[in-house]
Amino acid sequence: MRRILLCLLATIFFTCPILHANEVELQRIVVTPSRVEQDYSESLRQVDIITSEDIASSQATDLSGVLKGFAAINMADYGGPGATKTLRMRGSSAAQVIVLMDGRPYNSPRDGEVDFSAIPLDNIERIEIMRGPASSLYGSSAMGGVVNIITKDAPLSGHKTDITTSFGSWRTYTGAVTHGARVSDFGYLVSAGYQTSEGFRDNSEFDAKDASAKFTYQLNPDNSLTLNNAFYISKAGTPGPLGSFDPDDKQVRSNYFTDLLWKGALAGGFDILARVYRAHDRLEFSENAIPTAWDTALDKFIHTSIVEGLDFQISKVFGDSLTSVLGVNYVSNRNDSTSTAKHEYLVRAWYLNNNWDVTDFLMLNLGARVDDYSNFGSETSPSAGFLLKITPQNRLRALFSRSFRAPTFNDLFWPDQGWAVGNPLLKPEKGTTWETGFTSEIAPWITCDLAYYRSKYSDLINWAPDVTGWIWSPTNVNSAIIHGVEFTTGIKVKNDWGIDISYAFLRAKDRDTRLYLVYQPKHRANCTLSYKGFNGLLLELKANFTDNRFHNAANTIKVERFVDVGFTARKKIREDYSCFVSINNLLNRQYQVNSDYPAPGFGITGGIKIEL
Repeated sequence: MRRILLCLLATIFFTCPILHANEVELQRIVVTPSRVEQDYSESLRQVDIITSEDIASSQATDLSGVLKGFAAINMADYGGPGATKTLRMRGSSAAQVIVLMDGRPYNSPRDGEVDFSAIPLDNIERIEIMRGPASSLYGSSAMGGVVNIITKDAPLSGHKTDITTSFGSWRTYTGAVTHGARVSDFGYLVSAGYQTSEGFRDNSEFDAKDASAKFTYQLNPDNSLTLNNAFYISKAGTPGPLGSFDPDDKQVRSNYFTDLLWKGALAGGFDILARVYRAHDRLEFSENAIPTAWDTALDKFIHTSIVEGLDFQISKVFGDSLTSVLGVNYVSNRNDSTSTAKHEYLVRAWYLNNNWDVTDFLMLNLGARVDDYSNFGSETSPSAGFLLKITPQNRLRALFSRSFRAPTFNDLFWPDQGWAVGNPLLKPEKGTTWETGFTSEIAPWITCDLAYYRSKYSDLINWAPDVTGWIWSPTNVNSAIIHGVEFTTGIKVKNDWGIDISYAFLRAKDRDTRLYLVYQPKHRANCTLSYKGFNGLLLELKANFTDNRFHNAANTIKVERFVDVGFTARKKIREDYSCFVSINNLLNRQYQVNSDYPAPGFGITGGIKIEL
């Protein structure tokens, strides 16, 4: 693996002088690193941007298929369509990465996680992935990183309709319709989607429906109101691990949210953002007629969580050098579960973030956030960093940040069912992270980024099997040391060809036992070769490598390394009509992302998209 990476890097740097590209690059705007819009080149943090065009090019059937193309992202995957898919970053667990939907926290208070198979793709405008801690801005769970999913808005003028349908292996069918229009100061965007699959394993069939409606009214040039609503419902067979097959268990998930947002400007140059929202998530799991060693026939478990929140943020640019952002949050989290009973806690928080342009080439950042929890007290999360522009094309950055994650309802109260048990004595985990990075635009056609980070965690909450390998339980690991290196490069060859390569080295260990944390690969690498041209033809060949991981805390059960290769092609037949085909697991390799949960074999999907 090391030889392969060295060869790739050597090829990149030795071929740079003979490559040619379009030297015009559109300005990129990001919002996640500071909670206000800023130029990508002014950000102190490394942010990966995925556009709606990138999502369409991937031909992915769920969001995990889009995200796994980044070496810094470690996806957990329990099977084919509809199976649970979660995300880890920089040695974190899935509950230690905060996911935002238009800036609003999306993680479930029940388990702290987000299932990326349950997020429809057709309504996503862009995704910003910020690596590393961000508790100084977003509070609990922002330890490994932030994933901010930004949904589409109504068109700026006129109307637009998109219709997409596809059919593929295992009788997998998807269909989606999106329609939006603007009339004077009023705009709307509505969408609906459907997905069904027979699955590649027995009892892995899947059926899902979703719909959303987003309404925007422009009160005046500086003030607008946006009402966003969405729901998702799915039913899936849950076959379980290979060693404990469940032939007829089912899982039904339903969630919906409503979000009212006011964005405005006041006298004196102040920008205002106010939001009120409510999110409802229900998960039903049914043990059907055939019992196994781990469950009882006809048992049913229902877990319902409700999150209600209020956000208020004010920002201002003082002079030409200081940008300050001040905000307050209030969140009510409730959980009603047949397993863990009824529980509730409140969170009150405030945060302050300052970006100061000291000179034309030096920018400083100071931020802090205080979260007050009704169930265990308060946590303070400061951060500090700088960005040094050595030249306009070469930037050096450094960051220090503290982060934390509060225990979830499941962490604390999950009952002993023979395979898992909670721990009511858990404390919030805390961490400190140092990070430095260097970004270089070596030439207009090639950019590179190199980052090193080191995190120290105390009271780390980690769900893992005990020494028997069967009973999962969370524990506060006394301390853990996590450090790693991340490298990304992108090359454009003329206007047609592109190469994107990323590599991540990770060493995540329990500081006392010196054993690796579960499901944390030492090496991950990704390479994408793309071609765009020839009358609307788009081709992409992707290869993802994931190193060995350990399934249990004792490091006695190893999950083997694997390489996953995929291919996509899309051809625009005419301006409003295109067709596409995608192949997953092109080499038909047998591998497992999570132990005893096999990945699908060779699969092919074809479809059409109509734009009106």
